[in-house]
Amino acid sequence: MNGSAPLGPFRTPFNPAGGQSGITLLELLVVVAVFAIMSATAYSSLQSSLKAEENFDRSMKELETVQMSLAIFQRDIMQLSPRTVRDALGDSESAVVLLNGQELLFTRGGNFSSMKLDQTELTRVAWSLRDEQLIRSYWHRLDSTQGDQPLSASLLGNVGNLQIRVLDQNGIWHLDWPKAAGAKIRALELTLELEDWGEIRRLFPTPG
Repeated sequence: MNGSAPLGPFRTPFNPAGGQSGITLLELLVVVAVFAIMSATAYSSLQSSLKAEENFDRSMKELETVQMSLAIFQRDIMQLSPRTVRDALGDSESAVVLLNGQELLFTRGGNFSSMKLDQTELTRVAWSLRDEQLIRSYWHRLDSTQGDQPLSASLLGNVGNLQIRVLDQNGIWHLDWPKAAGAKIRALELTLELEDWGEIRRLFPTPG
């Protein structure tokens, strides 16, 4: 033996010229723990950023769908036609019918005829709420017959409530239409209660 003290099991030899030449196991554990905490924090921040980006993208897509639905409704209203129709029983039905503010039926033009491309044809259209879906329906024929079924499409989901109101020429709002004979519509108001966007209300003036 050379008389030097035995080395500890977890510390590197002491260097008189430069002090301790290594790190202890405790210091190594501290470094590992700090690195683990920093990694966990970074991962959590990354996950939060990705989640926020995902929510933003989803919100933007929903907003685009809302805007598209409102644009289709506006296009329909701008093409309103005064042409009355006959229902499946042969009874006359007003050009515009509003039922308890929940379902709107009307005649609209602007569709090019499949037979004569230089002419437009009229269509019967309906807007309603079904199973939290905003539904637009239309019929190929204005005057219905027994068994006629509309073609329907869901334009918007997660709709908690739908309300449609008619504003007449005297500035009075109605949840049912028609009213008095000869009454005219100045505008229609559409209100949607959406799960993510809350209440959306839009006013659509009628043509003429």
